[in-house]
Amino acid sequence: MSAKSITDQLVQQVAEDLRAHYALDDEDVRALGARLADSAGARSAESLEFAERFVAEHRATFDRLAK
Repeated sequence: MSAKSITDQLVQQVAEDLRAHYALDDEDVRALGARLADSAGARSAESLEFAERFVAEHRATFDRLAK
């Protein structure tokens, strides 16, 4: 859980900081955002794959806990 919410204001501030610090234009910031989103999707897929494998390997335990 995050201690801070990711508000529109925070996103705007981060985008402005990226533009200033790394001399990024709007297209660069959008490309960076897209790559970060793709990365998060990959992590989610990996997490789902791990969870499915874990449950399959420990099905008896989960069946017992469900009772």
